[in-house]
This record gives sequence, C-alpha cells and structure tokens, in this order.
Amino acid sequence: MTVKQTVSPQELVSVHQRIQQLEKGADVTSSHLDSNQLWQNTFDFIEDIIFIIDRQFNIVRANKAARSLHNSIIGRKCFEVFHNSNQPQPKCPGCQVFHTGISVTEELQEPGGGEKWYEVVAHPIKDSAGFVWQALHIYKDISRIKALELKLRELEVLDTLTAVYNRRYFNDVLGREFELATIRMSDLVVLVIELDELKVINEECGQQYGDYILKEFSAELASEMRHTDICARIAGEQFGVLLLDASLSEGERIAQDIKTMAEHRIYEDSFSRQVTVSIGLASLASHLPETMDDFICYAENAMRFSKKTGRNKITVYDMEEIV
Repeated sequence: MTVKQTVSPQELVSVHQRIQQLEKGADVTSSHLDSNQLWQNTFDFIEDIIFIIDRQFNIVRANKAARSLHNSIIGRKCFEVFHNSNQPQPKCPGCQVFHTGISVTEELQEPGGGEKWYEVVAHPIKDSAGFVWQALHIYKDISRIKALELKLRELEVLDTLTAVYNRRYFNDVLGREFELATIRMSDLVVLVIELDELKVINEECGQQYGDYILKEFSAELASEMRHTDICARIAGEQFGVLLLDASLSEGERIAQDIKTMAEHRIYEDSFSRQVTVSIGLASLASHLPETMDDFICYAENAMRFSKKTGRNKITVYDMEEIV
C-alpha cells in the first residue's frame, strides 16, 4: 500500500475509523489482521507529527514522528508534551475541537519560544451519535515558511544598507503614535539628524567608504536609543528618531548625547574621517503641530537651520524664527 506524504485530516479520520470497524468486526480466533500494527504502519509513513487524544487529553495513539519527540508519549497528557504545561490550554486546538465539534487550524510555536513553528490541524473523531470522543492532531513543520515570512517583513521595514528602520515604517509608526499621543494628551518628540558633509566625503573617498560611515553611525545611533524609541534612515544621510512619551527637555538631552557621540568618533577604514551631525527637534506638546506632516516638517526645518548656521548643532524648532 502506498501512503501519501501529505493527507487531509478527513482522510486520516476515515482511516482511523475504518481500522476501528475492523477491530470490532474481526474474528479474534480466525483473523490474521493486527489492527494496531495496521494503524502504525499506515501513519508511520507520514512525516508530519500525528497523534490522537481522548477527552481527558491523554495521548492514545501516536505515529513515529510524534514518538520520536518524547519517550513514552502514549498515555501522557498532550498539554504536558506539546505545551509544556501542567493543565489544558483554553485556546489550544484540541480544547476547541472538544468544545465546538468542528475542525480547527492554528499556527503554534514550540514551547519556550523555540525556533520551530507548526501548522496544527485538530479534527474531531465522533461516534455514531455525533459525540466527539477523540481528537486527531496533525503538526506540520512550517519553520522554513515562518523564517521566510520574517525575512520578508524585515525587508519591508528595514533599510537594506544600515539595518535600521526605513522611511515608510518610520512614517507608519509616527502617524499611529501622533494620533495616540493627541488623544492621550501626552508628549512626543521627533529628531531629524543629518550627517554633515557626507556628500563631500563620498566625492573625495568614494561611495563605499560613505556607506561604511552610514552603517557604523546607524549602529551607534541605535545604541543610544531607549528600547521604546524608533530610529530610521529617512533619506540618504538623514535619520529620524521618534521618542515616545518624552518631553522636549528629554529630547534635547538625547540629541546632545547623539551629537557628543558623533564628535568623538573617527571612522577608520580605507580612509580616516570624522563626521559631525546637525540635529533638529520638534515636540508635540510644545509646538502643537496640526498634522503628522507638520510635525516632521518642523523637525526637518530645525535641522536645516542647524546646517545653515554652522553645522554640528542642535536646534529646537521655533515657529517665529524658523520657516
């Protein structure tokens, strides 16, 4: 008999129920059929983890893939084996099947935040009256797919050169936090930072060295951030920093730390250069921008004022002096 590597839950339940019929109808004295062995031979060919639990959550059957995970799996509670818990989990597929009587599909990570992810299908096994007395589980390893999804998400939100967030993600978060802070009447600070004369360095030393500076500066900038802050590359040599629940004075302190960090760093690679920064700040509570675009524009204008008045400076937006 040839067994497919991928089968549906309905097919597995059908096979299981057929085996039970054979068990009930077989003549013990004359039958040569070993129904238990038939079950094992059938399901051991399948690479997915397959097991059946009763209503007390005891594992009553398991295929080779499931047995390879744990010793003496038969008779153990499924929540102990697969959820690393001492009691049933309300949202687990098996509980839902017993409660609803319908099939359930979930994506679950292995206990303890492990690297493996599974697509779990739980399917009810019913008696002739429709009572769910067992539940069939199929665990399909989707770790590779989840890793690809994670990589895709990273590519969507991260700047490919510097590995900090990109402009699109920065704008998305800024828009959301601007609305929340407005509703809560809390403060929010935006910094716009530009590396001084990086274009000149690119012309003198080449793009590769300029990219090296951008990557190194990005790593150091990210290290200056609080865990709640958002740091992004928003243009060629321009970075945006969003400080959540921060006051203007806190923003000025963080800006000074960034400026000092830049002043003390010499970028040693194929060339040796120092690069200072010009920084502009705006605060939601202090400057009362009407829109998110106004908010970021205030910080950008303050940054340009820093550059126009000598570079390597921090400027707080002033509505009367800065246009």
